[in-house]
Amino acid sequence: MKPVVFWIAAAGAAVSGAASAHVVLQEMEGRAAYQEYVTLVVPHGCGNSPTTEIRVKVPDGIPIVSPEQKPGWTLRITRRKLDTPQVGEGGTRVTDVVDQVSWSGGNVPSDQMVRFTMLVRTPDTPDKILYFKTIQKCANEEVRWVDTVPDGEPAWKVWARPAPSPFMVLKKADKPQLGATMQQIAAERKKLGPATKPQP
Repeated sequence: MKPVVFWIAAAGAAVSGAASAHVVLQEMEGRAAYQEYVTLVVPHGCGNSPTTEIRVKVPDGIPIVSPEQKPGWTLRITRRKLDTPQVGEGGTRVTDVVDQVSWSGGNVPSDQMVRFTMLVRTPDTPDKILYFKTIQKCANEEVRWVDTVPDGEPAWKVWARPAPSPFMVLKKADKPQLGATMQQIAAERKKLGPATKPQP
């Protein structure tokens, strides 16, 4: 899958009368029920003000989120309790999930870009649009990249909004991520028998 170009100058010109760049995901398509790297691209500050904090709302349905530690930034993970516990991978009982991820304390000049990456487990919902609503805080102001479109509308229509949310469109995977299902892998492990420790 090729990275999507994140400089949306033409869309910005059509909507606001001037070329602009939006905060977006580097990959705007992902595979359903896969572990995917989600990289948020922040191509500029707020006007002439440097970027000092990025806060991302994790979409519903994502059970696993593992954000990167970024040198020079403080990582904060906020969790929320589920109304109904769910069964996670390996049969574990899941009672809470990551709600928000933020990186703060940096200082990126307004004319420079910065990326923030998370590893997430996507839900098994092909054709669904996942919105990673983002608040970009700068030294003197903030921009809320949170605009979305109603369910059933094509994803491209979000570019007509004043502050489009970063998003990922999920596609049905053509094969399991590991090349086999977890049931097939478990059967193969059973066939191999108990693991033995290597001799020193």
